[in-house]
Amino acid sequence: FADLNDFDSVLACVNDKTCAILLETVQGEGGIYPVQEDFLKKVRALCDEKDILLILDEIQCGMGRTGYWYAWQKYGVKPDIMTTAKALGCGVPVGAFLMTEKVGQHSLTAGDHGTTYGGNPLACAAVAKVLDLFEENNILEHVREVSAYLEEKLDSLAAKYDFITDRRGMGLMQGLVFDRPVAPVINAALENGLILINAGTNIIRFVPPLVITDADVDEMIEILDSCLKTFQEQNA
Repeated sequence: FADLNDFDSVLACVNDKTCAILLETVQGEGGIYPVQEDFLKKVRALCDEKDILLILDEIQCGMGRTGYWYAWQKYGVKPDIMTTAKALGCGVPVGAFLMTEKVGQHSLTAGDHGTTYGGNPLACAAVAKVLDLFEENNILEHVREVSAYLEEKLDSLAAKYDFITDRRGMGLMQGLVFDRPVAPVINAALENGLILINAGTNIIRFVPPLVITDADVDEMIEILDSCLKTFQEQNA
């Protein structure tokens, strides 16, 4: 294992038996850490130099979540293999494994790999419809607009409360970092009709539906602000 955005730690792991480097373009469970452009480009160059495959896990950060179809497109660093799922089917269970033509020619041939539910008609129809809806409803453009508003509002909370130490993320994949466990805030929010999730013990993760509006953000911030105020008073 290497550390995200620490290229020296990657170099320390690579040897003549390394076949691939796998990473999330934006870490989800790991704490909402976007990859740095310079780091990703260095990893891509290293893979090219040593004939190593670059595999990007875009299951959580892909499908428009960051304002791009896939987060790597922001950096212009194309992987050799990519995984995608979750929003790919918008509720219908489906995942996909994509590879470049070069990888395909030197790995799988027809009949090599089979799976009972792979490529079934229902899942494929769902994916096709999802892709149509993304384009018809300009989802990517919408995500970029509303995510800028969400970032602004989250930044205002971070500035208001001393126990919030950072806000980081990309698009509609954001995290507020606390200097203490966030479970009490999440529980209080739930009691007030707001569903939140953590990433680790001290980070509140925000991964809302891609169709949220500024009004939805305002409603969320109002509830969260009230919970944070109570949290502050209880910990004074």
